[in-house]
Amino acid sequence: MTHSLLHYRNILKSTVALSAVFAMVQTANAQTSTDNNVEDEIFVTATKRTTTLQDTPVAVTVASAELLEKAEILDLKDLQSVVPTLRVSQLQNSANTSLSIRGFSNGSNNIGLEPSVALFIDGVYRSRAASQISDLPNLERVEVLSGPQSTLFGKNAAAGVVSIVTRKPTQETESYVEAGIGNYDLIRVKGGVSGGIAENLSGSLDASINKRDGYGDVLNNAGNATDDINNLDRQSIRGQLLFNPTDNQEWRLIADYNTLDEKCCIVASPIQGATATAVQGLGGQLASNTDFFNYQTYLNRNTPNEVDDSGISLQGDINTGIGKFTTITSLRKTDSGFEESDSDFTSITLLDNVFDDVAIDTFTQEFRLTSDDT
Repeated sequence: MTHSLLHYRNILKSTVALSAVFAMVQTANAQTSTDNNVEDEIFVTATKRTTTLQDTPVAVTVASAELLEKAEILDLKDLQSVVPTLRVSQLQNSANTSLSIRGFSNGSNNIGLEPSVALFIDGVYRSRAASQISDLPNLERVEVLSGPQSTLFGKNAAAGVVSIVTRKPTQETESYVEAGIGNYDLIRVKGGVSGGIAENLSGSLDASINKRDGYGDVLNNAGNATDDINNLDRQSIRGQLLFNPTDNQEWRLIADYNTLDEKCCIVASPIQGATATAVQGLGGQLASNTDFFNYQTYLNRNTPNEVDDSGISLQGDINTGIGKFTTITSLRKTDSGFEESDSDFTSITLLDNVFDDVAIDTFTQEFRLTSDDT
């Protein structure tokens, strides 16, 4: 019964993804029509200035807020279902998440390397994909730029850019609440409020909780190994302040905190070769490779993954006589790792005490002067 549910869920997700991509293509076609209706136009900032998608000389795929909502996009892994050129791979632990565009990336299972697909959230560079694998915040759009983007985004954008743009606080009071339940005791709650604080000051606060039991079965349950694996346990909170002292100035302050505490990730064995024979010869057990959807494994201990990510950023936009001057200052901290992980995924002790703890502090400062001419 469990296998059937997973199979039907995969089919449903593929159907939703195809529908979402079709809707995205329809929206893009509407933008390229000769109709003068502004609502049909898609605006992007792929070239560090606001232009329509049609006038942007970059291979960029745009997912609007409406599309992301209809396709149930919750995190980076879900995003690949509506962006055909993007692939998000979660390796043997949550922190080692790899992004690739058109099949290009550094592909390294090494937390010490910066990804060749650069990730930006509201203009702030995230040096590791692990810093935003939690639930995505209240979004305005997501832009995926294919190919080298080093000229405008820096040396770490050799394969492309994933730019996530969130909604700004509104002067009018708005609020939303989303909740959902599902199989494996899934509980998801997300909500936020936005509104004016003073005449030229507005703010917003968003938070989310996402929990689900694991769908991978640990067959031997030896030692202190858990009964299941690949669960969800994520919380996030994000606050913003938007200040417009004059018509020519805008300042945006953002602070956020995300935490993840999960048992990840299951490793399947679709093909058993000479190594499997050697393991079995030593008395070890491996999950069966006859059923590709069995989601079963052997472990001698838990595989806990913990990620704590926090940061603060300040962006200022000032319209001058020669163009727009932009300054973006950010300070971020990412603590991630796993302790005493059984990385051989067999019932015998081969790689029984693998650990990986990383603390990364990132400070970025960007100054940009954008001319008024397009």
